[in-house]
Amino acid sequence: MAGRCKWLAIAMLAVAGMWLSGGPARASGDYACNPSWSLRSADLDCGNSLVIAPGADSRVNLALLLRDRGGLASKRGTYPTPEWDFSYGHNFVDWSIFAGVAYPKEPDDSGNDYYGSRCVSLKGGDAAFRAAVIASRKLLPEERDKLMAARDQLAPICQSFAPSYYFSEPDEGANKTARPAPAWPVDVQSKAGQEFVAYLVAAAAFYGEDWDAARKGFLGVAGSADPWLKETARYMQARVELNVAQAQSFDQWGSFDLSKTDHVAAERAGQGLKAYLAAYPKGAYAASAKGLQRRVLWLNGDLSALGETYEALLGATAPGSEAERDLIEEVDNKLLSAAGVGQALDTPLLLATADLMRMRAQASGDTQDHASALSAAELASQEPVFKGHEELFQFLHASYSFYVKDDPKDVLLRIADNSVTTSHSALDFSRQVLRGQALAALRDPGEEAFWRRLIGGSTGIYQRPAAELGLALLWERSGKVPLIFAPDSPVQDSMIRKVLIEKVASPEILRAEAKDAGRPRNERDLALFALLYKQLRRGQYAAFTVDVKLVAANANTDAGLWNLTGGDVPVGLFAAGRFSDGYACPSLAVTAAALVKNPKDVKGRLCLGDFYRLNGFDDFVEFDQFDPNDYSQPAPAGTLGSSKTLFPGAETPRAAFYAAIIADPAAPRDDKAYALARSVRCYAPSGNNTCGGEDVDESQRKAWYNMLKRQYGDTRWAKELQYYW
Repeated sequence: MAGRCKWLAIAMLAVAGMWLSGGPARASGDYACNPSWSLRSADLDCGNSLVIAPGADSRVNLALLLRDRGGLASKRGTYPTPEWDFSYGHNFVDWSIFAGVAYPKEPDDSGNDYYGSRCVSLKGGDAAFRAAVIASRKLLPEERDKLMAARDQLAPICQSFAPSYYFSEPDEGANKTARPAPAWPVDVQSKAGQEFVAYLVAAAAFYGEDWDAARKGFLGVAGSADPWLKETARYMQARVELNVAQAQSFDQWGSFDLSKTDHVAAERAGQGLKAYLAAYPKGAYAASAKGLQRRVLWLNGDLSALGETYEALLGATAPGSEAERDLIEEVDNKLLSAAGVGQALDTPLLLATADLMRMRAQASGDTQDHASALSAAELASQEPVFKGHEELFQFLHASYSFYVKDDPKDVLLRIADNSVTTSHSALDFSRQVLRGQALAALRDPGEEAFWRRLIGGSTGIYQRPAAELGLALLWERSGKVPLIFAPDSPVQDSMIRKVLIEKVASPEILRAEAKDAGRPRNERDLALFALLYKQLRRGQYAAFTVDVKLVAANANTDAGLWNLTGGDVPVGLFAAGRFSDGYACPSLAVTAAALVKNPKDVKGRLCLGDFYRLNGFDDFVEFDQFDPNDYSQPAPAGTLGSSKTLFPGAETPRAAFYAAIIADPAAPRDDKAYALARSVRCYAPSGNNTCGGEDVDESQRKAWYNMLKRQYGDTRWAKELQYYW
């Protein structure tokens, strides 16, 4: 789901019910997966380079456009340290990563137990009520304590709702505990005191969903001579109507159905908020009232007016502020995710963001989403909206040409080369990256020089790694992977090198990387791990016995075999990993030495298989070239690490060791029995193959089992095996 989306400041405190139920429908989701290592961003992905593009998170696109107002995009910054997932490197962001960099102070809602419900205003209301009681000169001294004590009776009303409903407006009587009946003070004699009691009665009705009683109560209090009571009652009248407007829209699970809005009540709410702001333009609830006016526009489906309101508010909000982040999330949740929003907008920043979203379906080949498709004619007709924003408009045209029309030549006509500069705004950097992609698509001979120039001026956080990725993709495509690892390479990003270390790099590159003290330790260890693993898997035992000496004496053996691009790499496994749990095996070094002398050594192959099994290599796929989000598919062509590997040889899975030994008439009897037992156990306990190679059906596993029991029944391995899977 998206991050917290809320009205600005007090506005969220005033919202009744779950205004924010559900995350944005069209922003990229915040879930665990891996980004595609490419600059192309046609459709939503787990993460994207920090460039404005159709496939980028709509919140990121909008935030980048806003950052240019404050000149923030070209500033250097500190890259966040991931808690566990290092796959994004300094190259990709999702909204949560970007928001943590651009808006580092996280919103703190921990102090309010009712965040997201109408009761969210309870605690703030407590303080305001007490201050008003103390300030009133018309109350008798003994009445003040009674009124403040009486206010405490509102909290149990909110507590009577089950926690699952804090974020929704439940149906009357659904999942509620019995509500205590408040005991209001009856011996308050002053008129002011009686008005404060009347306010409490109305507030209790409001928090208890008795809208008629709340409406009547606040109407009566609105005529009070007390300034706080008068203003607060005027404001609360509008809140009551807003709750009435949406009361039927929440189902029992808290989901919101906009079609069930009571538009008559919404209109009353709008009029009430307008009247309040006219009377109190700088009132205590002015910010909240303005937020709720946007709520009314959304309930009534007035996307055009809502867009104009948002655009104006975005322009007035300080760049890089918490308020900007909150507003971006609100815009994405309530405006950009609405059906038909593209046709309703006529403000440049929001229209540009919506246009990019509408390009996604066409760019990704999704022919089902015809309703949201953006035509070239419609895009051209928007030119008046972008008066004063001509570069943005040309960027939209160029994006349409590249992603929808597959016309990279038009991109070069619309976007001039501005790669020679000392810094780039977010828009200009996005324009230049798109130009670089067009050069790549056309196989333009000037592409390499372009990326080199762009790297030099990419000063903003996440900019240089994106430009370096463009050059790395070119060199990989051109068979020049060694240039990426050269000491003087402009590609300095470690994560780019680590992707190639895992997928493509040659033994020579891996060996040099492992020895290079100038590289980060994780990168060196990863290179050595890849070198040794691939040597074993490809039967290059002689080279392994030499290179394993590079493993440090204190090398890690405990880290898991996942996410090797961050943290510790268990390269120590190759020197001190487990090698036996029953079948008598020497150390891996001795096993490898035996296989150097005879690659078909029976015991050597069985012990190497046990090394794989005991150290978790059965499910190790990190070095395989597959789609990072669909292991059944090859890596998408043109993504980093998708070219043919430079590491020679074919891998041999341990299942192949067992099959060869079973078929070998000269194999020692006990060893053949062990190979049979291990072949059967390859499918334990789920029936899925964990030993690699081609799967065999159950009949073959049964045949192995029967062969073991009948021909080798006196062996330990036959006696220990009781089942086949």
